Amino acid sequence: MLKQELEKFSTKVESYLMASNSIGIVQLDSKLNILDCNLGFMRLFNPRQSPAGEQLSNYIELRSNDMRCDEQLKIPCSRKTGMDAVSNCYIIQTDDGYLLFLERLLLTESHALEQIGSMNDDLINLQRESVKKNHQLEKLRLELDERVAELEATVFRLKQLEGIIPICSYCKKIKDDQNNWQQLETYISKHSEAQFSHCICPHCIEEQKNIIIDTMKSEF
Repeated sequence: MLKQELEKFSTKVESYLMASNSIGIVQLDSKLNILDCNLGFMRLFNPRQSPAGEQLSNYIELRSNDMRCDEQLKIPCSRKTGMDAVSNCYIIQTDDGYLLFLERLLLTESHALEQIGSMNDDLINLQRESVKKNHQLEKLRLELDERVAELEATVFRLKQLEGIIPICSYCKKIKDDQNNWQQLETYISKHSEAQFSHCICPHCIEEQKNIIIDTMKSEF
């Protein structure tokens, strides 16, 4: 019954097979030269242009003495295709040649192992990149921790200079947390980044000059 239905719609079936992407069909002459092919064959082997006029051996390893019609065959792809695979083939003999049906390409064991090896190499490279990035992140984290520690120390020193600081009204020494009296310069240098260079202001210069003059006068 199915056969009768297919014969009834043979034109539509033919159109489908010519446009099919899942089944490759090749028309061959008696010397296995390609006369025509459908889109499915183009999709399986992806030639740069129409293979019409080429030898079938450019695509699959099938020779004239290997032709067995009306049988399901597994034929390896030609090395010229660069694919390590086999194809399920079915051959029908015509008046002046053959019709070849190719169902799909099956990866051979060696090709599958090659792909697995390539995937393992990719995985190893990804792991190396991950370790490298983790190392960089750890380095950045340590640098950030150091910077935070520096900022916290700066804030602590600034806080020590805030509030009321006890200072002697006469000698200007400062009393620290241990009740020790320190020179103003010593205290500020210890609790900040400031440093001192000593000099004399004009007022003190004049005052000291007058003291020296008065002292010399008293001696004479």
